[in-house]
Amino acid sequence: MVEDHRGRESAAQPTDRTVHSYDDDEISIHFLTENGFVIVRPWEAKNAVALAEGGLRFRVQDPDGIEREISMVISNRLLRETELRTRGRIDAASQFWISCAERRLANRLMEHGEFPAAGEIVIETLEREDVLLSLRWGKYE
Repeated sequence: MVEDHRGRESAAQPTDRTVHSYDDDEISIHFLTENGFVIVRPWEAKNAVALAEGGLRFRVQDPDGIEREISMVISNRLLRETELRTRGRIDAASQFWISCAERRLANRLMEHGEFPAAGEIVIETLEREDVLLSLRWGKYE
């Protein structure tokens, strides 16, 4: 029973909508886009390795509460090329790739307002923001 605004009790209205809460993922970083998507790094809650076989798997929730897992795959060619150009500062296991993939996913969700159709985005080139970040990455640690 739920008390309405006039103090009377009424039956709670059943709903088929599922509301997800990430309260249990306190140590996972949640990225909220301007259009209401939530991007979660599930590997952080499990203390797992983020980048596995050139890919990252983010949990994404749309503004209506629908949740999907989205894979961000970084091409082997880009991993090797970036490591070479940065003289090893950014290798295949670098945290740089999390930043790069998360930003790319957020931009995609903002531009299209929906999940990627294939549930996967392949990163084959660095965008301008990624290149600028790579120039500074690891130099001031």
